[in-house]
Amino acid sequence: MKNVDKNRADLANEIGELESALSDSYQTLDMVTEEGLVDFYTYMIKAYEAKHRYLLRKLKEC
Repeated sequence: MKNVDKNRADLANEIGELESALSDSYQTLDMVTEEGLVDFYTYMIKAYEAKHRYLLRKLKEC
């Protein structure tokens, strides 16, 4: 049981960090004007969202 609790805590911590990074990316995307940076932050947001969905699924499985 302790391993499960540790895994859940680790996943919850990683989700929190990811949500912070996602929020930062949204804020930065709102400020950039160069096309290359818009593409970059759009890509990062999509990647963060995909990882967020994955981690939430893993957390529910624990």
